[in-house]
Amino acid sequence: MSRARSKSGYGRPPEQPGVEGVPPSNRGQDARDTSATRAGSQLAATKIAAKWWRKPRIVQLNAGRIEFSMPYQVAVAAGLVLVLALLASYRLGQFAALGRQPGSPAGQAGQIQKESPAGQVTDDIRRPPAPVEKTPPKAEKVEPAVVTGDNVIVLAHYHTMADLGPVQAHFAEHGIVTEIVPESGRYVLQTKQRYQNTTTPGSDGYKAIQKIKEVGALYKGKAPPGYEAFAPNYFSDAYGKKVK
Repeated sequence: MSRARSKSGYGRPPEQPGVEGVPPSNRGQDARDTSATRAGSQLAATKIAAKWWRKPRIVQLNAGRIEFSMPYQVAVAAGLVLVLALLASYRLGQFAALGRQPGSPAGQAGQIQKESPAGQVTDDIRRPPAPVEKTPPKAEKVEPAVVTGDNVIVLAHYHTMADLGPVQAHFAEHGIVTEIVPESGRYVLQTKQRYQNTTTPGSDGYKAIQKIKEVGALYKGKAPPGYEAFAPNYFSDAYGKKVK
């Protein structure tokens, strides 16, 4: 009976049910390999998940430098928002400028009506300034000579009246009024002003002669082409003459 029990496997540990085709001796090794593979897969998945959730910060300090990093989608969205904001501000500026124009509908809608003390309502519209008319400068007005004496001052005499015309205009520009008088076949340029004395220093005629000499010196080079230049004296030889 004991031999039969030993043969039938009495006292042996029960064998593990295995997979068909796998020897019973290799079943424990396969179980250990499967457990190790599962543990490695779980560790790898944990590392990938930790790496996935450990995203870089938008602003971070790296080796003394400030670095910015953001996802591509966020950067594109921020750029679009900035472009839209610029376009909106540009359009608002155009509408504001259009509203300030007096002739535009927006400007007419923004006009403010004020009531005057007399009860009249006027529009507060900024009108452009009226154009300024350009007027030619007025010629210097020469006061007529006043007769106070019986002496005149002779500036020059010449045989043609035309040569004395530019000289007469030159002295008139400086307030000395003259006239051209024919005398003994020639023409005399003399003052219309009458003076009491022309020889005594300090008298009215003496002062007038000094002024004529100063103005006459300015005629140098002013004679028109073909006219007498009255050089080299340039009326410094002016003298007084008594008239009736």
